[in-house]
Amino acid sequence: MTANFSCETIPLHSTASGTTFEIDVWRYQHPEATKTVYLQAGIHGIELTGIPVVHEFMQEIEEQQLAYNFICVPLSNPMGLDSQIMGVQTGYNNLHTNQQNCWNWNRIGNLEDEPSQEGNWIKTLLDLSAPADIILDLHTAGVETVAHIYYHESEKVHVSGLGILHLLSWKIPSHSFSDTNFQRGKVALTFELSCSRSVQDEQVEESLIYLRRFFGLLPKVEGSRIWQTESQLKKWYSPDGGVLCWHINAGDAVTEGDVIATLYNRKGKLDLESPYSGVLLLKNPIHAPHQRQELAKFLVE
Repeated sequence: MTANFSCETIPLHSTASGTTFEIDVWRYQHPEATKTVYLQAGIHGIELTGIPVVHEFMQEIEEQQLAYNFICVPLSNPMGLDSQIMGVQTGYNNLHTNQQNCWNWNRIGNLEDEPSQEGNWIKTLLDLSAPADIILDLHTAGVETVAHIYYHESEKVHVSGLGILHLLSWKIPSHSFSDTNFQRGKVALTFELSCSRSVQDEQVEESLIYLRRFFGLLPKVEGSRIWQTESQLKKWYSPDGGVLCWHINAGDAVTEGDVIATLYNRKGKLDLESPYSGVLLLKNPIHAPHQRQELAKFLVE
């Protein structure tokens, strides 16, 4: 039996110059499917790796004849992808509307009934994902990161064995796309696949391995660690302005008091000590921070 697929193009809105932003939706129907999967990427325009991952995995769905129905949206936010300043992707927030508010594209599930650009866009995605039983939302994080996944504590069985080292369990939902779908009664997972703002072959292949394990195309593996998002995920802020030089990599274990970076400014240089014992989860994409600007996130023992 062959799974059939089709493509639908959905218009979102047009600019003053007549440019139209659209979403392509690929639907796969399998005659033996009992569950529907919604697979999307690119909610944040700077988070690029998931886009080729979805394209590549769509081919594997056909080759392996996976017994699911799929709704695939490789590029869910064309406005975000189109947001650039001097060629640098900036599409984390919506710069096309109110620059003072700058809505985070992934934190507006509560705006679906608003007659705004954001409201129409998020309603479109929520309507597309409504028939699905499983929601997989592919993201990336920071200028440097170690792969991790966010999930509600009741969904542990779905994230175990994928080979993702750090599993971040949460109890209290936000207005993110995945959390909003969880509140609608769906299995909803947020994959943080790689660093943002660049795409590399090895990152795409590693991400495909996670999906293959999720759908049973590869055996599960051990070695993941569970962290509580509300209590163990901590932000770290710069004590002063300057130029930041890191001495460790994302994913490295740290001990409180370790010198992990140096800040250079007009006063000279300042050795920055780790405020926590645990793991450096990600570095923010900032190399010349202001005072009290967020530098990184840690998973704290």
